[in-house]
Amino acid sequence: MKGQIKGGYQVEIAERRAFCPVSQVDLRPADSPDQHVGKSYLFLITQFEEGGRNIVVSRRELLKREQQKAISKFMEGLAVGVELGGKVTRVMPYGAFVEIFPGVEGLVHISEVSWSRVEKPDEVIHMGDPVRVKVLAIEKGQKRNAVKISLSVKQITGDPWSKWKGDFRSGKR
Repeated sequence: MKGQIKGGYQVEIAERRAFCPVSQVDLRPADSPDQHVGKSYLFLITQFEEGGRNIVVSRRELLKREQQKAISKFMEGLAVGVELGGKVTRVMPYGAFVEIFPGVEGLVHISEVSWSRVEKPDEVIHMGDPVRVKVLAIEKGQKRNAVKISLSVKQITGDPWSKWKGDFRSGKR
């Protein structure tokens, strides 16, 4: 990438000047707009007009393709009962979304956050928290290629009542 210009970046491809919109440089917004300047990347030509005088390129499309391949491979190995590490990406009134692989999120329902009763998930779990989760279910979603992944935080720790099972008997105080 040659440099940053209004709305994107100037890119040199085969000794020709091309334009890469800022939205097409990466999958997520950059922390610093100039972090890509001076680096070499592969691009997909999305527009070629006026005999090569107007060239628009995208890196995002290539990254999406690579990410989809990686996600497909990850999903092949994903099964109910598997324990994974993840990061909380969003906390909602009904639970928390956890990213278990780049581009793959699952939902920890409010009932699966803790063995204790939880009124609001954000009292127990926060955005950005690293968590261990267990996969409870994997279902095909209604949208094309969508998959719903149900996760549990509480089942990683085990049922707290199981360790006390022998200590409690009927009529004992």
